[in-house]
Amino acid sequence: MMVCLGLSAHAQLWFDAGIKGAFGPTFMNDRNVFDSGNYKHKITTGTSLGGRLGVNFGYHAGISLEYASATGRQDFNYLSKVYNSFKWKHNDLSVLFRYSGNGAYFEIGGEYSKIKEVELKSESLTGPTDVTPNFAKNYKSGVVGFGSYLLGGGLFTVNLGIRLHYSIDDMISDEGKDNNYPIVVYTLPDRTKKTMATAAQLQLEVNYAFGRFAKSACHDRWRLLLFQ
Repeated sequence: MMVCLGLSAHAQLWFDAGIKGAFGPTFMNDRNVFDSGNYKHKITTGTSLGGRLGVNFGYHAGISLEYASATGRQDFNYLSKVYNSFKWKHNDLSVLFRYSGNGAYFEIGGEYSKIKEVELKSESLTGPTDVTPNFAKNYKSGVVGFGSYLLGGGLFTVNLGIRLHYSIDDMISDEGKDNNYPIVVYTLPDRTKKTMATAAQLQLEVNYAFGRFAKSACHDRWRLLLFQ
């Protein structure tokens, strides 16, 4: 009887899935640019769209696996005029721990991003140019987020939050360093300084709880039971 009661705690293992979108500023955070007097970051926005699968332990803690297709953008001013505009498309795979309570949540985890394509529009070029070889094939990031539940209850919820991404790897390749990216217009003062993919975005998430692991008696096998 005591063994059965102990195992019943596993009945609190439940699953949800959802779709999510994000919008907000994205940056090529580069120290050489910050140290420059003439070449400056300009606030530019990007988007993301994807899905998630959540594995939840009781009412408060859970792990989520997420995939998203995203676009980052960064405009750079040169002598107070937009000179270079970068757009990079990337696929993101994230694993996050989420803690929920009192209508709010906090999350933290890691993200792996694969760069698919990078486009540059520049005052020095006649049209958009594919500059993908100047960028790393992938990079890793730390992720922190927080938010609250907007509406729903029971199986269906809508969440709104803010998520911060900060890469720990340089998003510029060795070839890009040789070509003075992301400044381009003049030689990099210090090529050892990294360019970090950074984002701070508003995120909307729609989730549906679809099932849990449970068994009706101690001698039964654990089964995935779908919520009705």
